[in-house]
Amino acid sequence: MGTEKRERQKANRQQRLIEEAKAERSAAVKRNVLRWSLAAVLAIAAVVLIAWIGGAFTGDDETETTIPEITVPVETTPPDTTPEVTTAPGDTTPADEASGKPSVLVPEETPTELVVTVIEEGTGDPAEAGDTVEVNYVGVRSEDGVEFDNSYDRGSPFSFTIGAGQVIDGWDQGVEGATEGSIIQLDIPADLAYGDADRGVIRPGDSLSFVIEVVSITPGDAE
Repeated sequence: MGTEKRERQKANRQQRLIEEAKAERSAAVKRNVLRWSLAAVLAIAAVVLIAWIGGAFTGDDETETTIPEITVPVETTPPDTTPEVTTAPGDTTPADEASGKPSVLVPEETPTELVVTVIEEGTGDPAEAGDTVEVNYVGVRSEDGVEFDNSYDRGSPFSFTIGAGQVIDGWDQGVEGATEGSIIQLDIPADLAYGDADRGVIRPGDSLSFVIEVVSITPGDAE
């Protein structure tokens, strides 16, 4: 019995030694594989680095570096809807030859009373209260020449009866006496225009200047 026990112990030791040897060989193989892999990575990195340095010093631009575009947010402000001032006092507003719209001479001083200037004489009898007149016109602020209305862009003239309260007092008074085919400029003080009313582009207290073309006059007593 003692001999068999010693033989078994000897066999167990041998088996354990064999297993330990196998484990050691496996660990050595893993260590070698790791060393080889690390060496390969380092070698590739060295090649890439050498190639990059060589390209930088030789001017090789085959490899482009892409720089990401940076978008900077821009703060936006509401658009300014105030009409742009383009005409100084004493100058004329731009005319439009395509539509036939004439220019308006901006008065050098703000009118304090109605001023009627005949630009072109017409023919026939002068217009009177009760007559219906058909006109084309351009209207601007007397202070700065900012246009607020015109009939030329609409493509049709405007009709009214003189003295019937259909227009501002400056028109009733200024168009009376004009002849058919005439062109006149009216510089109208605020009290004969819209006074202290706020009409958008026309501000409270604004004096107004118009160039008016008298297209036709129909007598008020005509049947």
